[in-house]
Amino acid sequence: VAPAAGVTDVHVVFLNLALAVVGVPSSQDRPPVPGERSDLSLRTPLARWGMRTHVTVYPGGGYLPGTSERVVQELGARVTTIFTSVPEVKTSWPGAVDTRVPVSTTFYRPGRAQDDDRLRLAFVGDDKPRKGLAVLLAALRGVDGDWTLDVVGPHARHAEALAHFGNRVAVHGWLEPSALQPVLQRCNVVVAPATRDLQEDGYGDVGMVDGFPTTASLIAMLSGCCLVGCNPNSLASPLRDGDWIPVPERDSSALSGALRTLAADPGRRRRTAERGRATVVAAYDVTTVVGDKLRRMVLVA
Repeated sequence: VAPAAGVTDVHVVFLNLALAVVGVPSSQDRPPVPGERSDLSLRTPLARWGMRTHVTVYPGGGYLPGTSERVVQELGARVTTIFTSVPEVKTSWPGAVDTRVPVSTTFYRPGRAQDDDRLRLAFVGDDKPRKGLAVLLAALRGVDGDWTLDVVGPHARHAEALAHFGNRVAVHGWLEPSALQPVLQRCNVVVAPATRDLQEDGYGDVGMVDGFPTTASLIAMLSGCCLVGCNPNSLASPLRDGDWIPVPERDSSALSGALRTLAADPGRRRRTAERGRATVVAAYDVTTVVGDKLRRMVLVA
């Protein structure tokens, strides 16, 4: 079907799936990649029809800090392009091309919460330690005044800590974009105290750290929220000073202080949110990111 439809190129996201699709064999000479499989290879039909393969390697999807350079090099030798935002991937494969997470800059729009002088906080993500909800909840014990928090994602393990704040906190579980949009529009600060999953956390994906900024942070910024958070891997980003409020990872006192500062200075919160949104629109729009990829694939002029 694909050749008849004129398909010439295949794009795969995440390291573990890419290894499977292009048929990079597992080996005793390198550590296994989490989630790596041997039953999804498309190597034969890709070769038969002369289809080129392009891969995006984000943090996660089998890629962890310390992943063997050999894995990336074996993948690079079998594909046309590696797109990535991970510095170590670019070190292992110097021909890798920088890319960003694409988001819709038209669907997520600011709501009226930006005019509210009170803190209307949002936290969006799953319950892995690296998302930082435990740090946020510890920080909020030091934030007085009239604030609210909307938590989006599965967070049953934090139920007791969340209940401590009573009706200041609303927990939503996972939300589809159409339901997530109004939740974010009633918030004016997104808190993303990212870190890496550690052995002592007792759960999560040990060693895993998310990219920066996360997709959740980006869509919240598009919704008019000021980003307060961490960039634990010091990843390069279009976000600059004044676009967001950085805090040290796993430092609830510093986070508490940052939130108190924003509560006392709504004008700074609004200015930061406006600048951050403008940068996200300019740098992360899906048409911009995908257009850059297609040009790199030599699929458009």
